[in-house]
Amino acid sequence: MKQSEWKDRDIEDLVKRLPQIKDDRTPQSIYAKMERKNKKTFIAFNRFIPTVAALAAIFIMVMLAPTVLNQFNENSMEKSEMKSTESSGGDSATNSAQDSLTKSDDKTDDKSEMIYDTDKKQMTADKDHSELSIAETEKDLQPTTAERLSLYEEDLEGQDYYSYGLVSPEAVPVPISIVDRPENGEEDWLTRHEEIAGELPEGEWGMEDFLPLKGKFTLGENKVIFTLDPEHSYSGASAVEYAFYHSLLYSFQHKGLNEVVLQEQDGSVPEFSSTGEFSKIDLNEDVHTAYYLYSPNGRERFLVPDNINRGNVKESIQAMKSSETGLFQSVIPKNINISVTESDEYLTINFLNELDIETLGNETAMEMIEGILLTSKSSGYERVQFENIKQESWNGFKFNEPIETPISPNKKTFEN
Repeated sequence: MKQSEWKDRDIEDLVKRLPQIKDDRTPQSIYAKMERKNKKTFIAFNRFIPTVAALAAIFIMVMLAPTVLNQFNENSMEKSEMKSTESSGGDSATNSAQDSLTKSDDKTDDKSEMIYDTDKKQMTADKDHSELSIAETEKDLQPTTAERLSLYEEDLEGQDYYSYGLVSPEAVPVPISIVDRPENGEEDWLTRHEEIAGELPEGEWGMEDFLPLKGKFTLGENKVIFTLDPEHSYSGASAVEYAFYHSLLYSFQHKGLNEVVLQEQDGSVPEFSSTGEFSKIDLNEDVHTAYYLYSPNGRERFLVPDNINRGNVKESIQAMKSSETGLFQSVIPKNINISVTESDEYLTINFLNELDIETLGNETAMEMIEGILLTSKSSGYERVQFENIKQESWNGFKFNEPIETPISPNKKTFEN
């Protein structure tokens, strides 16, 4: 091997002649540069992994595809062979298959019918609810009216009616009217009158237990004869005699009779402590009394006469604006002024200022109109013409023509 001709001194001289190498970088900058380099390498490696995984998945799918397709074809062929065998087999296999399918279909149909019935019921319920909501809405939109307090001809419709005089705890006689359809044509109305008198729910209406009266009623020619029981309690205090008298009056004054005749068991005229001899009650007398509103229990509302003879209808209607007792309330508001004109055909009630019924309220308007009608009837008028009312008709009343007065006040109903 040939030895090198370079000597150590020559090498040293050459090294000394090389340019001096300097590095001005600090250790921290060198470390930071190395960290950045390592981070870039790590990110590149992480990005590379998903790509490799996706390529591997694609490779596996390509390798397995032929096997999956072959398996699918074999299954399809087996199913086709089974169908061919079933179609060429015996009747039992076919029937069994058909029964199985039929049962399955029946179950499906049953479920479908159940679902259909449920849906149909739900649709019907929804429809009913919708119709009910519409009906309630329409009902809310319709103007409300107050129920009539009195009995009118159109209320009968082939039925009969019975009048009674009830008595309140304050000894106020109150007329009422009951509509009843006779069940037995052979029973006379007076017998039925007394049967109903024993069934009236007087306590529920805020009244005393006053009826039936203690005695016996018989029907004479255009009159009713009342024979008092010996133990009757209608004589004594003037309030008791007053209530007894008007109970008889209210019971028969609108039945086309002339009078009620009173007698003792021996046929003699009864004598009372305050009234003296009490022989009869005239049922056709024009009493010219004013009607007011009376509530014995704060719930029931009755139109009652004060039984003070005013002499004529004008004075009676004028008296309606103010009550002489704290038990009654006026049915004519203070701000309403009216004039009264009499004629042979009917009574005319003219409101001096146009009356708008809607501003009064239905209940107040009904009590005023019926109170005027009943007050007019007590003076012998059967028809009343109202003038200067904004509404031409209201709650069955037609104000552009004379209105028939009620048959009897305070129509009541009950289960008998």
